Amino acid sequence: MTGVQIYDEGYRRWRASTKHCALFGADMPAEIQPFSFVPFDGMEFVSSLLELPAGGTLVDFGCGRGGPGMWLAARAGASVIGVDSSRVAIDDANARQHDFPGLVSGKFVVADVADTGLPDHSADAVVSIDVLQLVPDPAAMTREIARVLKPGGRVVVTTWEASGAMDKRFPRDVRGLFDGLSDVEMHDRPGWLSRQIAIYEQAIEGDDGSDAAIADLAAEARKQLPYRDDMRRVAVSAVRL
Repeated sequence: MTGVQIYDEGYRRWRASTKHCALFGADMPAEIQPFSFVPFDGMEFVSSLLELPAGGTLVDFGCGRGGPGMWLAARAGASVIGVDSSRVAIDDANARQHDFPGLVSGKFVVADVADTGLPDHSADAVVSIDVLQLVPDPAAMTREIARVLKPGGRVVVTTWEASGAMDKRFPRDVRGLFDGLSDVEMHDRPGWLSRQIAIYEQAIEGDDGSDAAIADLAAEARKQLPYRDDMRRVAVSAVRL
């Protein structure tokens, strides 16, 4: 299977699993239905960094099923454009807009986060939740973010910075990926890592072979937990001049 097909199949499993939703969505409004390790107070922190204006447009890079981006936009009374490579995720996002009554409008498109096809300077703000480490060329994604942002627009990206023997797909110089933007700030979020480890441990404990989505997560957990000391959990904020 191609990478996109793998994600399509994954989203079908994840959306069908109440256990998976419960693990990632604990303490969150039910409509968010996240697939990330950012907790609800982390979502509020991301919102505060974005400074998304009412009536503005948020572009969500790697939006998945759309919940986090729609929640952020609805909270600000703004619109969202979501971009993801998975058709399954995009179809779900388009079907779920009614769950966010504060959302001005939503549009979700199948596209590469490194080549979205969106117009220059079309976003008042950009967000990307736990996607950067999944992208073959993270620098191309951050260049695309800079192209799409309006002057003065803010971006917030959540990810991991690796060290030691951590999986090579995780970036080792996150700040350096944002050289094309200004006011780059790295925000350490150790509590997010603690939540991730707890979710991993619960997935391993609950993996009895009856739930494919939990089996996926448990397999990831067994691979990543040995490197917990080599993971730095961060949010990055920056501004386009």
